Amino acid sequence: MTSLVLSTSTHNLTFHASSCADSGGTIDTPFYILEPKTKTPNVTPTGSSVQPAATDLSVHDTISIDEDGMDSDRMTLKLQDYDIGSIPKSEVTYLAEFLLAWRSALATLEEQVQVTQISSFEDPLSSDYVTTRLIQEKDAFIEEKTVQIRLITWNLHGEVIGEDLRPLLFGSNVLSDSGELQDLGIFFVALQEADPLTPTTLSANQATIARWANQVLECLGESYILSASSELLGMVLLMFTHKKLASQITQLEISSAGTGVLGYWGNKGAVCIRFTLGESDLAGIAGVEIAVANMHLSSGIAPQAVERRRWEMSELDKRLKLPVFNGKLFRKQRNGGKNRKELLYQNGDLLDELDERVLDTYSEDDMVVAAADAVAVMKIKENGVAKEYEAGTPAIPTADGSDKAATISTSTSTTATTAATVNTDHVGPEKEINSIVFILGDLNYRLAMDRSDISQLIAKNDYNALLFWDQLRNEIKEGSVLVGFQEGPISFQPTYKYDIGTNVFDTSEKARVPAYTDRILYTTYPSLAQLDYETFMHYISSDHKPVAATFELRTMLMDADKRAEIVKRLLHDLDARENKSRPKVEVDKTDLLCPDMTVLSTVHQTVKLKNCGNTQVAWEIEIIDGSLIEVGTPQGVLPPGATQMVRVSFKVPPNVTHISEIFILRIINRQDYFISINGNVLPSCFGASLEDMIRKPSGARHGFLALQTGPQLNIPREIWKCVDFLSTRITREIFRRPGDEIVGQLVRNWLDNGDDFDSIVLDSLAKDGNKGTHSVAEQFIQLLELVNGGVIPEKVYDIITQGNDGVQLIFEAMPRVNVNTLIYIASFLREVKRVVIDFDLILEIFDKVLIRIPKTGKNKSRQKKKRLEFLKGFIG
Repeated sequence: MTSLVLSTSTHNLTFHASSCADSGGTIDTPFYILEPKTKTPNVTPTGSSVQPAATDLSVHDTISIDEDGMDSDRMTLKLQDYDIGSIPKSEVTYLAEFLLAWRSALATLEEQVQVTQISSFEDPLSSDYVTTRLIQEKDAFIEEKTVQIRLITWNLHGEVIGEDLRPLLFGSNVLSDSGELQDLGIFFVALQEADPLTPTTLSANQATIARWANQVLECLGESYILSASSELLGMVLLMFTHKKLASQITQLEISSAGTGVLGYWGNKGAVCIRFTLGESDLAGIAGVEIAVANMHLSSGIAPQAVERRRWEMSELDKRLKLPVFNGKLFRKQRNGGKNRKELLYQNGDLLDELDERVLDTYSEDDMVVAAADAVAVMKIKENGVAKEYEAGTPAIPTADGSDKAATISTSTSTTATTAATVNTDHVGPEKEINSIVFILGDLNYRLAMDRSDISQLIAKNDYNALLFWDQLRNEIKEGSVLVGFQEGPISFQPTYKYDIGTNVFDTSEKARVPAYTDRILYTTYPSLAQLDYETFMHYISSDHKPVAATFELRTMLMDADKRAEIVKRLLHDLDARENKSRPKVEVDKTDLLCPDMTVLSTVHQTVKLKNCGNTQVAWEIEIIDGSLIEVGTPQGVLPPGATQMVRVSFKVPPNVTHISEIFILRIINRQDYFISINGNVLPSCFGASLEDMIRKPSGARHGFLALQTGPQLNIPREIWKCVDFLSTRITREIFRRPGDEIVGQLVRNWLDNGDDFDSIVLDSLAKDGNKGTHSVAEQFIQLLELVNGGVIPEKVYDIITQGNDGVQLIFEAMPRVNVNTLIYIASFLREVKRVVIDFDLILEIFDKVLIRIPKTGKNKSRQKKKRLEFLKGFIG
């Protein structure tokens, strides 16, 4: 090979970037020869020249460049910290070539060191060695997969559905060729008016949600689970996931927003589920962010109804962070320059209604005429040319792009029977390439045309002509709502409104105009394809027909089983590298299992060591930063033939479902053992939100869908049980003495299982320092302190700092369950105040656990005084 030579003012540096052969044999690593420029060569006593020594390149052999302080036209070079002379700036091109080869060789050496060097663990899965190898082998366990997403929307009209759900769930594309469900699937069931709405309805019926969840899971089978649910009055959104996908779903969030009466009541609005699919930090994959929103918007065909729905879309855009509205609603236009929002509120909540009572004040004919006039003057952009149609003779776009006058009753339309996909990619903001938004539900947009004309088009299956008059598609074309969303081809008749029990359109006195009120739309994504879009006419329980769509998503997913096999192999390789040619120390087990752990309990585990060698060995335990594990004796000495028990412990934190910890048992100057601790954690009310506690009335371990028996409570049962027990046992020392750890665990189990306190057991400890009462008091304080979001949330902190003036304001600023809980605790503290002499100390305790203080340095003495003033004012 050709060597590179760098000649400086004082030295010659010869560099061999890869292996080469010489008279002395083969050199397997990059090397260099550095020799000073001397006039007289070195010679041996015999007179022969001495060859300069070759030095193997190491990661420390860096070359740095400095400007020559004495000569601005030259650059000084240093090898490590050794000055090797200077070169003129005119030779910078050759210097760059030399340094490129040199630094490339250094980078190769550094990679070799990273692969072979063993360092401490950074996470429960691996050391740097294992992490590096996993990245190198990621193609073995991360591959592109197809996930099928099935979305279903149905307005139930408050009816109980007894029909078979399998045709609705499976459709024509969800099943595999063998008639079985696809391995990777997600189902979303969106319901509107799941229960009858009345003016006194304030919450969703949990029994209805449980019934639907059970019906769907019975059809899907044991391979599917209910992953999430979101509800708001009669709106319900259920998410069912194949078990193989469960570990691929992260950052799961649920949200809701009401836009009904007064703009906030939940008879209209949306419920939303967000999550990320396929995220992998190890492989550098961000995953796909998916949001699914079930919407129920205001009804009606009149222009005011369309206006109201635009406003609702704008509210849902702001409150749920969904890209469904582009802002045209609030532009000043028409109506003498008045702002549309001002017009909307001139007569209060113009279009809020229960069962369309307000809209009933309009005649159906007036609505049709007004809506038709609004559509007739619409400018339709086609091939870049704006065409305006006069009222009374609207044109219907045909499959070949021509226009026909809408004399529907006599002429035969040439419109294609399958409507083209709505594609609005040319308008609106750029979409996130790693996110998908699905909008489905009863959007309540109507067909702005006469019912008799609709009937004729339905008889001809001319759905494209119908959709020309569809208010939603025209709103999208105008860019008013759902900019950037698509809808699959509609090849079915309108889904609203039918006489219940039939397939006959409304024959009541109101004779509602048929419409496509029930829709499914989505944002584009490079590997997302819609497979079908269909309705099901044989379902006759409601005045709406259900609508379903199936999507196919190609995305990168991790095969957890393959990854686990690779990790296991690499860990064995790592052990083998450490154990080679070293004395043997036996460890009885490296995988510690801890099934059914309980929150806040302390778990102890032991590992037995045996020195099977002939020399004494020392050992130590290394705990990873951030680990839960604690060790009483972190090091020791093990004589030959001796055995020793190493004990570790950890406290189970709240808000976890699984413990996966690891620590290193290091035999000094010998080998490392990587001890893993794994186990499931039982569900607990400690760390749950107040809303979740109410949704689990039978205890945290019985799940969200447990049916509530007996009278309904407006505060969590767990809090009620603690207060009920303590209120009859108030002493001066209450909340001042610690409880017993064993009794505290017993109290937590009673709360999590939904069991009543065993007063006999607790009161029997009265003679032993009253440990029963103090243990309940201690757990009560912990329960309040760990409430997810806080009893008094951080977002209302500024109201709290108003002191006594904030007492009345807090009722409107917090969710109802938080207000009810706070009132209940305040009534209990009034009783405590009558007994405890130094009540200010009690107030300081509850100040810390009730009020969630922002992490912005606001916990100062003046604000603390205001908080205590607020609590005193609230307690009275």
